Amino acid sequence: MSKPKRIYLAGPMSGMPAHNVPTFNAAARRLARAGWEVVNPADNFGGRTDLPRSSYLRADLALLLQCDALAMLPGWQRSLGAALEYLVARQLELPVFDAVTMEPIQAMRSLPAQRQGILEEAGRLTAGKRNTDYGHPSEDFTRTARMWTAILADRLRPDTMITAMDVPLCMIAVKLARQAHRHKRDNLVDIAGYARTAAMVAGEE
Repeated sequence: MSKPKRIYLAGPMSGMPAHNVPTFNAAARRLARAGWEVVNPADNFGGRTDLPRSSYLRADLALLLQCDALAMLPGWQRSLGAALEYLVARQLELPVFDAVTMEPIQAMRSLPAQRQGILEEAGRLTAGKRNTDYGHPSEDFTRTARMWTAILADRLRPDTMITAMDVPLCMIAVKLARQAHRHKRDNLVDIAGYARTAAMVAGEE
């Protein structure tokens, strides 16, 4: 089977800093160097960001229908538009790839994250692939704790070390501070996710 030539780039934009355009453009350049003809929705309407959301969605879907494959940027599961593009691509039987690794994305049995409850999404994000990518939280957070201890050595009491359990608790505090500034669903998902990883460090999950 020959390699598809025209690939559509999908990912989160709404609510992202600079509408995530730098990430889209960097991925588009990377895919172009790999030999793809890239359709980058960040180029639509000359880069304007003030049009009705429906205008972008109509244009994006029209472009997707002209492509041979789909590449998904990180965080696409939390984007309603990107999730819709994913579902359309699956119905068209287009190959779907991770835009970073270019590994095929397996077909999902259920709707993506924004249709799931916060606890369900947090559970999904803290299982399976996360452990493959980073190791079990007790291992991952132990490495982080050692780095934090080295960085904060001059501020810690003698013979005091940051522990693996401290890491998810501190990250929960970061997410709480962000949520106090402005509500964002991702903050709540991350709080639930870090709570679960704390339980995993404690051996209760």
